[in-house]
Amino acid sequence: MQREQNRDGTHKMSFRNFRVLVVDDTQANRALLRAYLNRLEFQILMAEDGEQALDLYKSDRPDIVLMDLMMPKMDGFEAIRHIRALGGDRWVPIVIVSAMDAEYDIVRGLEAGADDYLNKPLSYQVFAAKMQNLARALEFQVSREEARQREAAVSDAVVDGILTFDATFRIVGANRSAAGIFGCREQDLQGVEIRSLLLDQPLAAPWAEAFMAHLSGNAPRFIGSLCEVIGRRLDGRRFPSEICISELPVADQRLFIAVVRDISERKRVEHQLADNAARLQQYHDEAEAEAELAKDIMERHIRRDALEQSGVRHCVMPTHRFSGDIVLAARSRSGKLYAMLADATGHGLAAAMSGLAIVNDFYRAVEDEMPLRRMVLMLNNALTELLPIGRFVSAALVVLDQEVRTGALWLGGVPDVLRIGLDGHVAQRFLADQLPLGIQTWQDEDVVIQPLEWTEHSELLLCSDGLIEAEGGAGIAFGFESVQRAILDAGSMNRLDALRLALHRHLGDLAGHDDISMLLLDLPE
Repeated sequence: MQREQNRDGTHKMSFRNFRVLVVDDTQANRALLRAYLNRLEFQILMAEDGEQALDLYKSDRPDIVLMDLMMPKMDGFEAIRHIRALGGDRWVPIVIVSAMDAEYDIVRGLEAGADDYLNKPLSYQVFAAKMQNLARALEFQVSREEARQREAAVSDAVVDGILTFDATFRIVGANRSAAGIFGCREQDLQGVEIRSLLLDQPLAAPWAEAFMAHLSGNAPRFIGSLCEVIGRRLDGRRFPSEICISELPVADQRLFIAVVRDISERKRVEHQLADNAARLQQYHDEAEAEAELAKDIMERHIRRDALEQSGVRHCVMPTHRFSGDIVLAARSRSGKLYAMLADATGHGLAAAMSGLAIVNDFYRAVEDEMPLRRMVLMLNNALTELLPIGRFVSAALVVLDQEVRTGALWLGGVPDVLRIGLDGHVAQRFLADQLPLGIQTWQDEDVVIQPLEWTEHSELLLCSDGLIEAEGGAGIAFGFESVQRAILDAGSMNRLDALRLALHRHLGDLAGHDDISMLLLDLPE
């Protein structure tokens, strides 16, 4: 392994040409991973589904597998299980690269046999660090294997210490490895009693009794049994070891061979693994407690009383503990209804925090009875300063004066908004043609407001793209057609309930891949 300097002064690691199998059914994701891996100088194999991945794994023997989870034909979970079932004496790390970052999905992937988990969208720095760590581990694995083969080629007989002793426990012969284990010369072991080297108290007495029983023919399991004992070097230092006793067929006396192995390193690793497991459990427990606290704090920010008193119907269906979708509604002092449906980038806590950033600003705008254009400018410019690059909030904002049957809408990055008549048909469709909030700073002329007027009783339906893009078992998205069909078939049922029922039938036993939120606003006659 060599270190080379990039043009920007940072260092990159030059490894062997390890082959990486990329498994993803989306061409854009494969192209991104190819670019990342080319920059890191890995060899690349590409597969579009689990079946192709298995064929390439068998034929090309990749060193690392980057596996998506949701794919046609064979998903990532099943592909991982098949790869692990192939076995072999070579460790091939499998890293899940998926937007599914729920705890259930992570645990399920790791239980299937994956070694690590990377969430989409990928950070190049995190990805590069992970891949370099894996390459270092593989380098270590290859180096160890090469060293083992060299040692075996030199001599197959000197890997473990070999002590020959008689029926009185006296050592009559030792090989070079045994001398190294006990920290002395081979001749120094001649005549030493083996119990003083390998059997620290209180193990000495029971082992000696078993040996004597074998001599009298009463302990058939003694020969060939692997036993862990505490060894003692000639300088008095103790170490954990394994011994296995076999008897030599010598005519004039009974001789025995003790194969001795120093397992200090193995024990150190076992203790380290146990310590790491305890640390991981502690980290998990602390993370759970912090997540509960964060959830409680977020719930306190959203004024559920204002949402309920506004008279709107709403539904939020998160894919994780935290929802990146936020639905807000409140009435101003003059009775105007303000409503917002926001969908932050990503999932989980990070997405929820992005959306939460504008909750207080929304309520402040309602209290000030702020015009919609000014409200949009305030929310957007606040998010632009707050959010990192690549993060934004898609949103639909509505202000209704239900007394005079007029209103205004601003739509950025969300699905189109539908005005539904009493007969269930779409009376009007408002196109979402604005950029989401938080991407760039805006001026007044950048905000396009759509006016709304109605003369008959109707309802305004707002939803996040999680509803439109929800895929059923056949990989078909729910889509606007299903939304309109569910509303037409609602009959006397609440239209929001009808939509939820239709979505449940569409998904079956599957979970949605994105947060889903819906908001139904009444437009009275």
